[in-house]
Amino acid sequence: MDKEFGRIITHLRKNKGLSQKEASAQLGISQALLSHYEKGIRECGLSFLVKIADFYEVSVDYLLGRTTNPNGSDTVADDIPDVENIEDVNRTKSNTYCMVNRKLLINSIAVIYSLLAEINNKKLSKNVSDYLTVSQYNMFRKIYSLKENNPSDVFQLNSISIDEYCNASLAFNNAKINDIKNNKSIEGISLSADKLFEQFSESYTSLHQMIKNAEKSISQNFKL
Repeated sequence: MDKEFGRIITHLRKNKGLSQKEASAQLGISQALLSHYEKGIRECGLSFLVKIADFYEVSVDYLLGRTTNPNGSDTVADDIPDVENIEDVNRTKSNTYCMVNRKLLINSIAVIYSLLAEINNKKLSKNVSDYLTVSQYNMFRKIYSLKENNPSDVFQLNSISIDEYCNASLAFNNAKINDIKNNKSIEGISLSADKLFEQFSESYTSLHQMIKNAEKSISQNFKL
């Protein structure tokens, strides 16, 4: 059991409007012990894990960070908060470059997932998702580690070679995607600039600009 458990039960307690003293009294343990659980200093036993799951009316899997859905079922889109409603995102509005590129990438990824849904191939969707996820994860780790004394408890993998593992994972997923691409049993989608514009009228401008930005970066980096 890692520190994620402590963060989750702390969030649940605060969300319920309880102090540590009130929650510990209702759970039948000392405030000091609950504090240790919330800080990740001590691990609780199985019986308390079940008890606190019942107390907050969530699943054990949710407490252990194995699902984002409190009732323990598979995560669905409605379980994930809309980032546009998170106030902290407004910070990017003070930086035009970040705000513009954020919107370009979000809108472009929306097009990618719309096309994946239409193709309806689970392996392709998984490998594309894994590729994008690892890429974002790697960039987040780099930004997080710019300040050397930031605690590493956000991550479970703390290998000094994590960057190499990320690159290897990206290469693996890319190879799998290429295998799927070359599999003639999978039918692609007939696309063109006109068809993309017609199907994704609101997102097409972002997609087009993303393509231009990527090709410009590649051309500049490799003198193409």
